[in-house]
Amino acid sequence: MNFKLGKLETIALQVTIISIVCLILTKLYLTYIILTALFLVLNSAFLPFFSKISTENIFENETRRRIYNVTKGRYVISLNDLRKQLKMPRATLEWHLFVLERAGYISTIKFLNKRYVYRNVHEERAILHLLRGSRKIKPMIECLAFNGKVRIPEILIDLNVSFENIRDLVIRLSRMNLIYYELRRDGVIYVTDRGKLWFKKVLDASILN
Repeated sequence: MNFKLGKLETIALQVTIISIVCLILTKLYLTYIILTALFLVLNSAFLPFFSKISTENIFENETRRRIYNVTKGRYVISLNDLRKQLKMPRATLEWHLFVLERAGYISTIKFLNKRYVYRNVHEERAILHLLRGSRKIKPMIECLAFNGKVRIPEILIDLNVSFENIRDLVIRLSRMNLIYYELRRDGVIYVTDRGKLWFKKVLDASILN
């Protein structure tokens, strides 16, 4: 049985389809307007708050001075030890660390299952102390020192960790021009000429500097 639309039915169907399309486009446009307005409101509300913090008045805050002074006597300290030493709520500590890190004075690094804090001027020594203090990471350091490269999937199995546990470390080592790597989880980490000597230095506990 053939069913044919008349001229009026065809026009009505076309009008209906156009109306539906217009309705969808209108809703999308309204959504865009609402999201844009929300972004502008949030931006105007929070941007001035963050912009009030400048490098000139970073240490006008006593809490930030205390945090920074604690990092003076050591190359690296765990976040938990820092919090216990300062007897400070975690949220308060996290906020002031964010401010100090944003200003370029300190850095935080997730190493295995812990977070650590160090002054940026001591980055290389901080990483050196972290690696020397961890037996778990030793197989990776040995591969880098003597093989000149390591496959990420294999070392994750050997260390029994996820990539997230060493991501920060890999980024720091690359920034220090000790390694370079392929930007894939299944990639390979290669050691630079400087890195070969540096990783052997990590394994030699008799060298302190």
